[in-house]
Amino acid sequence: MIFSDIAGENGIFCDGDWIEKKDQDPNGEVRLIQLADIGAGEFLDKSNRFVSNATAESLNCTLLHEGDLLISRLGEPLCKACIFPLEGKFITAVDVAILRINSAKVDARYLLYLINSPWFKERIKKYESGTTRKRISRKNLDRVEMQFPTVSEQRRIVSRIEELFSELDNSVSTLQKTKEQLAVYRQAVLKEAFEGKFSLIWRKENPNESGFRDYDSISLKNVCFKDISGDENELKLEIPKTWRKTRLGEVFKVEVGGTPKRAKPEYWNGGIHWVSSGEVHFNRICETEETISEDGLAHTSTAIHKPGTVMLAMIGEGKTRGQAAILDVPAAHNQNTAAILVSETLCEPLFVYYFLLLTYDHTRRVGSGNNQKALNKERVKALRMPLPSFKEQKIIVSEIESRLSVCDSIEQTVDTALQQAEAMRQSILKQAFEGRL
Repeated sequence: MIFSDIAGENGIFCDGDWIEKKDQDPNGEVRLIQLADIGAGEFLDKSNRFVSNATAESLNCTLLHEGDLLISRLGEPLCKACIFPLEGKFITAVDVAILRINSAKVDARYLLYLINSPWFKERIKKYESGTTRKRISRKNLDRVEMQFPTVSEQRRIVSRIEELFSELDNSVSTLQKTKEQLAVYRQAVLKEAFEGKFSLIWRKENPNESGFRDYDSISLKNVCFKDISGDENELKLEIPKTWRKTRLGEVFKVEVGGTPKRAKPEYWNGGIHWVSSGEVHFNRICETEETISEDGLAHTSTAIHKPGTVMLAMIGEGKTRGQAAILDVPAAHNQNTAAILVSETLCEPLFVYYFLLLTYDHTRRVGSGNNQKALNKERVKALRMPLPSFKEQKIIVSEIESRLSVCDSIEQTVDTALQQAEAMRQSILKQAFEGRL
């Protein structure tokens, strides 16, 4: 059977409607369902576009019915399909095919899983077109031949697929909760570190040892920690809460960069790394997308900064504003970034970096502006932070990285498991339509 057979005489197999921007009306009564709403097996309900009743009638639009099968003819992966779950006045975009089943031989959910399966994706490859974005015409979509077992067998297969998917969904839910808990734990680690609540513990492997080897090796002389253990075989150091608070500008030079004229090609593609705000996203910068020349450097307000400089993005309504990075290479930068010259002071760059990571939400809020909020040099200099001794900074950074590395390891395991879960979902569908389920 092909899709037009499944639709039959009283069903529908057609494209959505060609709705241009000029046809849309935010106060309209008819909602336009778009590609973004179509998930693989689920209706995502993301869009918020409308047209008026009059427009829908004048364009002779096809109104959707609850239970219609919607199939994306554009995007990746191609031919995602979902069952439309809503009642009311809805139409859909032209790159979505509408199937209204009118065949007693086909179970809608069986067909849904079939379209989203590897079997179907393999069949449409010879009919798809496009290089950057794959697409398939409805005419070509209707060339895919499908065979169906009895309706009772279809329903048995659907029941088994959904039983296995339910078990998989429970596992995925647990994994996603683990990721959420890791994010909370990361913030808790940073919060404890900068509130002076870390406790560092060393235990003797051999009670007969005279000292604590790891403790002795990092040389904590003149560091104001307090031993709170009370156990001769354990050393537990509590970080004090007496650190002085300071402002970034009182400790470090802060410089704002600049951009050489784009109209001067000789200013660009030289040997000097040039950092834009988009490259500052809680990372280390060892390469930049663009470079400038010595001539470009001489004709702008930017300067070359040493490795160890902490960069701070000052503009960006997405996630950019308030994010930080550490230079691993000498680099200049644009006017939307601030360079905190940590490398010119006896201070651990990672201590400043992790502090900015902790205070990211606060830093974003201190921006100003009507159209697009932004930080500026004075606001960056005014940011307050605790400042322990350099030796204490080194120890705290080491402890932060030790704890966060455990998080990273767990998160990598979780991400791998989530990828395997999606592969397992596809494997279930593959087996189902190869008669092995």
